[in-house]
Amino acid sequence: MNDTTLLGEVASEELTDFDVQGITDKPMPNAVPGVVIGFVLWLRRFFIKLADLVVPADAVLFERCTGIAQTQIFGALARWEIADLLSKGPMNAKAIAEHVGANEDAVHRILRAACTVGVFKMNGAGEFENNRLSKALISGQATRAKEFAEYFASQSNSKSYLEIDHILKTGADGFEHTNGMDLWDWFDAHPEERETFAQMMMGVTFSEAPMVAKLYPFNEIKRLCDVGGGRGGLISELAIRYPHLECVLFDCEGVIESAKPLLEARNVSDRVETVVGNFYEKIVPGCDAYILKNVMHDWDDGRCITILKKCHEAAKPGDRVLLVEIIVEPNDRANFGSLRDVHVLTVCTGGGYRKYKAPICPSSEVSYPKPPHSFTAQAPIFTVGPTQIA
Repeated sequence: MNDTTLLGEVASEELTDFDVQGITDKPMPNAVPGVVIGFVLWLRRFFIKLADLVVPADAVLFERCTGIAQTQIFGALARWEIADLLSKGPMNAKAIAEHVGANEDAVHRILRAACTVGVFKMNGAGEFENNRLSKALISGQATRAKEFAEYFASQSNSKSYLEIDHILKTGADGFEHTNGMDLWDWFDAHPEERETFAQMMMGVTFSEAPMVAKLYPFNEIKRLCDVGGGRGGLISELAIRYPHLECVLFDCEGVIESAKPLLEARNVSDRVETVVGNFYEKIVPGCDAYILKNVMHDWDDGRCITILKKCHEAAKPGDRVLLVEIIVEPNDRANFGSLRDVHVLTVCTGGGYRKYKAPICPSSEVSYPKPPHSFTAQAPIFTVGPTQIA
């Protein structure tokens, strides 16, 4: 899933006025070196496993099984903007309830539960305060953690996970089975959910873009097209970091219309050409490189083949296609990309994260050869893989 790449026409007037809080014309903070991320994640897993060894197994399982409660708690606290309220200072449940129009007892019990898992804190006077984790839920941050919590707790998403038996039995997604239409059609029918999703994915892109920018020598490229680039989170970051780049943002009409405020906020609207199109039909020619970030995992093998063939048709000999994806190996037990893969299995029709050197389809027409530009330090593996056009 990219910024907001929702195939299908959307009403542009619904998307042109969207929240650009926290978005500036400065580069996003540089990514922490991969070896550091890998070590920190390993250390976290080690201590969690160590704690699990000394806690009764049933207690550990009980905590794991309350995941659905945590998802809904954080989603509700994000929707009710409790972190924003507490940014003004500590407040007790009564004051919070009066301010937002909620039940005092419920507010106290839900926030107390959030504190037990380390999000928010409660002082000795029974007042609630923000901590490092809850501050991430404050509105207007570039990474959009607030919208992330809201999206995962949404009814349509939550109902999809209740179809896990259907998914296990058939291998088909749960979203369409329970909601009566696929994810993209649902978003077309529910623009408010589409906007939450779009904001969330924009935040994900802003988190990943600095890493992508350093993983590949973009100084070797003159004209770059972001295929299915959504509102332009990635291409705007690359334009800022590589002033020589001629940039093209390619997506469907409604998404391109909604990209204008972001490109203006990042002060690159004069450097990023926006092109309307459908990557199943034709991709804009005339670029020497085409980048697709978090696009391939949304689609089944046949559609992936179609998209890549359209890139091939648009390119000329010697051009490059760059695929940016999280790689999940079949027996990798430490990669949280596995959880993202299950989410794609649950909500997308035919999508999934793939492994190195695995054919995208049985005919082996396309595969993910391990490229020289990748991050593999026992963390999500972001691949920027060049495919030379022959």
